[in-house]
Amino acid sequence: MKWIKTAIGAVIAISVVPFVVLSVINIKKSLEETKKITITFEMDHENPYGTNIFDHTLSYDEVIDYVEKGYTITNLYDYTHDITITITDWYFNENDSLIMVDNNSVKYNLIFDSGLMSISYSYLSIYNAITSDIVLMDIILTKNPSKNDKLTATLISFVPIIFVGGIILYFYKPLKRRD
Repeated sequence: MKWIKTAIGAVIAISVVPFVVLSVINIKKSLEETKKITITFEMDHENPYGTNIFDHTLSYDEVIDYVEKGYTITNLYDYTHDITITITDWYFNENDSLIMVDNNSVKYNLIFDSGLMSISYSYLSIYNAITSDIVLMDIILTKNPSKNDKLTATLISFVPIIFVGGIILYFYKPLKRRD
């Protein structure tokens, strides 16, 4: 009878091992993934305000929703010139306009009330591209997993191990007192 308990315990332990390995691999992958959101907006240069000012179709509500969910603005992408722009600093100022500064100190000011966007004049000298040609841009937002997600995933990965340990302790009862 004892060998049946041993065999059942061994089968259960061996069958749970692949589950433990797969769960640890999946949790590790999910912790390394960075979520990315891309919002494409149109830019129209047909306005009387100046050469680096555009009408844009970006919605304030859409951007603020993602920011409130923990996303950060990391890049802009200029479709016309095939330029990926790395954003190093961004903030909303008092009149709900979005100010972004890239790694080359080019400043992008999105004013949502009037639907205008201004790009500083240094864009031409730094990126060697004429701003008035820009038609489409992407704003790229990313979200890294939080510390709580990592802790939860780590704790969840221990559940199968505790389960197998409980089953083995039940069958073998090593803590049973001998009188």
